[in-house]
Amino acid sequence: MLREQARTCIRQTDEDPLTLEVRRNFVLRDALQYIRVSQEDLHSPLHIRFLGEQGIDLGGLRREFWTLFLYQVSHSTFITGKS
Repeated sequence: MLREQARTCIRQTDEDPLTLEVRRNFVLRDALQYIRVSQEDLHSPLHIRFLGEQGIDLGGLRREFWTLFLYQVSHSTFITGKS
């Protein structure tokens, strides 16, 4: 089941070695799901695509991804202890 879900949000092509498609409001959940399913691809260059949005990742989308990721981590149960 996880591999099927991963196929819907992960694309790997010759042009973009690893494109991670995430939902803006669920960046942490989508990224952790990817890591759990496909750890062997973590060495590949990362390109980000936000689902439902247009954009080419020349660095800005990746920065936005990490900003949202760190915000969601810092406000998650991992840090706050609240559910």
